[in-house]
Amino acid sequence: MAFSVREIKRGDYVTDGYSNEDTLAKLMIEKAEKLHPTLTYLWGMDSDKFPLTTMTEGNASSGGVKEINGVEFTWDVMGKARHHDEVVAFDAVDNPYPGKNNLPFYVYFKSNLLIEQYGVLAPDGVTRCRIMEAPKKMGEGRWRYTFELKTTDPTAYVPLSNLVAGKHWVMGAPTIPESFSRGNRSNVRGPGKMHNQISFNRYTKHIGGNLANKIVDIEFPTESGGTTNLWINEEMRQFEIDMRLYNEEHYWTSEYNRLPNGELIMKDYDSSQPIPEGAGMFEMIKETNYDTYGYYLTIQKLKNTINEVFDKDSDTGNMEIVLYCGDGFADDFDFAIKSDVSANGFQQALGEKMINGGIGQLSYGNYFTQYRDIKGNTITLKKLHLLNRGLWAENDKANGNLHPRTQKPMSSHVGIFVDHSTYNGVRNVQMVRQKGQADIIGIYKGLAPIPASWAPSVIGNIISTDEDKSSYERKFSKGININNTTGCFMLQCKL
Repeated sequence: MAFSVREIKRGDYVTDGYSNEDTLAKLMIEKAEKLHPTLTYLWGMDSDKFPLTTMTEGNASSGGVKEINGVEFTWDVMGKARHHDEVVAFDAVDNPYPGKNNLPFYVYFKSNLLIEQYGVLAPDGVTRCRIMEAPKKMGEGRWRYTFELKTTDPTAYVPLSNLVAGKHWVMGAPTIPESFSRGNRSNVRGPGKMHNQISFNRYTKHIGGNLANKIVDIEFPTESGGTTNLWINEEMRQFEIDMRLYNEEHYWTSEYNRLPNGELIMKDYDSSQPIPEGAGMFEMIKETNYDTYGYYLTIQKLKNTINEVFDKDSDTGNMEIVLYCGDGFADDFDFAIKSDVSANGFQQALGEKMINGGIGQLSYGNYFTQYRDIKGNTITLKKLHLLNRGLWAENDKANGNLHPRTQKPMSSHVGIFVDHSTYNGVRNVQMVRQKGQADIIGIYKGLAPIPASWAPSVIGNIISTDEDKSSYERKFSKGININNTTGCFMLQCKL
């Protein structure tokens, strides 16, 4: 019987909060003949440094072609990381204004994927809460979470439209008190398995037990360019990338939470210590210069925005402005300029740049990625990962919040003009860190062996536990700051 490519096993999460040999059993990592031992990442390696194209198999020049003896073959795959979960229930009758007066409220989710202490973003892309304690299982496919609304306004509450069954909330960076905080946990996803057959057309972190030394029959890439069969290397890669992802998005999306009298309302449930959060790039820029556009970005709106950005006194000469944007905004930017070019009778000149080719072939396509104003200032587009494939974009996709014309997540239709100039010898955009606390690593050492990848962090940082487990702990104390926001602007598509 003939059959086409089909999925044999889907990779899934184990959310126990620790890893040991039983974790591998639950992930069902376990043999049809394998096409090749190297793990194929279906959506890239969750980092711009490891794009999908570099991980695609079949590159003969680098040994990507593998011959097998039979017709059928299998290969192991890793799906795209998931950081969101689905609401299954909320009691709107007893609590029509969830989060009001800074009170906690319960939301029921499909799984325990979301992690205590982490922030969560609602489907509306605006409302943010903190997960205040570990979820409690209330039945099959029903986990109760305790949320608190991130706000200094006692009258604010979470719109009920965000809590309808089927809506998705996405995690953000965890926030903790300055001292006496407790650790949380991390998720790990396992690989799935795919099956195919050759056709004749020839289109070619708590860890336990001995997990630190566990070898699997999958090869994982290493930073040095080689490969390893140690599972912990892959698990730590996931952990490190997720950590960087959450931190990066936090620098953009964090919102200031201290009252005018200096009080911090949100406090940790374990230590009762206050939880500070600084203003991120979005909040700082939106408070100074923010505007929206509709279905199309017009050239006049673009001109007005750019004039607003550059229309200020400056003794630094030309300002260093970078337009961070998503693919959707880049498309809108290009469309606005081309529409203006066509409207002013420059179709022939534009056509010569759009269509190229030689004998027997034509090439169509060219895109505007810069804008120069009347003063000689130049705006250059730079793609921002979080707008296209980050947590905000993941949330939009999961909730079907797509632009009807481009079918891209609405987050992708955002442009952020950032002034990176130097004023009086000081860079305008800075990372602010707490001395001695910027990046602290500690190891809880139990009976479980420490992975070699933790070794640089071990010496002088060992703290002990009598359990058969060890854990890797890391604490950051830093945030982003813009010294002068007048040369910054946020332009967002709102339909």
